[in-house]
Amino acid sequence: MSSSKKPPMSDEERRELIERLNNDLEDFVAEQSKAARSRKASAPEDTRTIDEIVEELKNHPAFMKEIDWSKPLPPEIEGLMQLKYESENPTARADSYRDDGNDQFRLKKYKIAIDNYTEGIKSKSPDAELNAVLYTNRAAAQYHLGNYRSSFNDCIFARKFKPDHKKAVVRGAQCSYQMNKFHDALRWCDAALMIDPEDPFVLDLRVKADKGKRAQERDERKQAVKERKEEDEDRKLLQNVQKRGIHVASMKVSKDTKIDPLLLTALESHNPTGAKVHLDDQGIMHWPVIFFYPEYAETDFIHAFNEQSCFYDHLVHMFGPEVERASWDVERKYKANDIEIYFEHKAEERLYQISPESTLLKALQHKKYIVYAGTPGFILLVAGSKFKEE
Repeated sequence: MSSSKKPPMSDEERRELIERLNNDLEDFVAEQSKAARSRKASAPEDTRTIDEIVEELKNHPAFMKEIDWSKPLPPEIEGLMQLKYESENPTARADSYRDDGNDQFRLKKYKIAIDNYTEGIKSKSPDAELNAVLYTNRAAAQYHLGNYRSSFNDCIFARKFKPDHKKAVVRGAQCSYQMNKFHDALRWCDAALMIDPEDPFVLDLRVKADKGKRAQERDERKQAVKERKEEDEDRKLLQNVQKRGIHVASMKVSKDTKIDPLLLTALESHNPTGAKVHLDDQGIMHWPVIFFYPEYAETDFIHAFNEQSCFYDHLVHMFGPEVERASWDVERKYKANDIEIYFEHKAEERLYQISPESTLLKALQHKKYIVYAGTPGFILLVAGSKFKEE
C-alpha cells in the first residue's frame, strides 16, 4: 500500500537515509551481540527459542514483513517506501506496486491489494504486458469482494493492453456469469476457448452459462405472456368502467377514445392491503369501498364490494341485531334499519343520499358520483340523530 504523497527525496537525502539505516542495523546487531555476551557473563542462560528471537528481529525495519496500516508509519518505514516507490522508471515503480499487491492478495487483504494495483496503473508504465497484469489482478481482487461490475470493467481494460490475456478473458466470463449476463458470458467463454480450447474450467463455465441463458429466455417468454395477459385484463377493465358510465377522477375517456392502460393509475387504490377494482369470471365488477362515520371519525373498509349487491346487505352484516356492536358505537344507535347513506360532491360541497336498497353499481352510475383514488366512499349517518341534523 502506498504512503501519503510527500515531496520526492533528493539524492543527498537518499544517501543520508541509506547510511542511517545501515548504521541503525549495525548498531542493532552490535547491541544484540553485546547483550548476549553480557547475559552469558552475569545472567542465566538465554532460554529464548529461535522463533522468539525471530519475532524480536521483526520489529526492526530491515526485517519487518507486515505493517499495521491503521497506525502512523515510523520514519524509517516511510523512508524505505519512498526509496522503493520513487523510482524514476515507471515500469520499475509499477512492478513494485504489483508485487506488494500480490502479497496483500495472498493475505486476502483485497482492498489494500486494489490500492496497490491502482497505484501501479497510475505509474503509466509503457509495458503493455505489465499493465494487462495490473488490471487483471485488480479485477481478481474486485471479484473476491463481490464487485463484479468493477471487476468486469478491469477485464475490458486488461484486454485493451493484451487482447489474448487468458486470465482477463476468463475473469470477464466469470463476472458476466455472476451478473446473470449469460449471453455475454458465452462470448467471453468462447474467446477464452480460442486461447485454450481444452480448459476444463472454461468448458464447465460455458455449460452453466448456456443453461442460464436458456432459463433466462424461458422466464422472459413467460413474463411477456403474463404482461400481455395483464394488459388485456386492464384494457377489458377500463372498457367495462367506461361502458357502465362510471365517472373516475383523472380519467376522462369518451366512447370514441382509444383505451390507454396508463389510465389505470386512476383506478389504483391507495389502501395498504392492495385491494383494487377487478372483474370476476362472470364479468361482475368488484370494488374496494370505504364507509365513513364522521360522528366518531371512524371508517370501515370493504375489500371487494360486488357491484350487484345492495348496501342494505352489508349494513345487516355489520349492524344487524345478531352482530356484536362496534366498540366506538357507545350509544348502540347504529342499526341497519336506522342508517342513511350519502356521498359528497366535492365541487358542489353538498351531500346526495343513496337508498340502502340501491346496488353499488346504481350508486356509482349516479350522474353526480365521482370515484376518487380507485375507492368509492360513502358517508353513513343515523337517521334523526342530533349529529345528522347539525
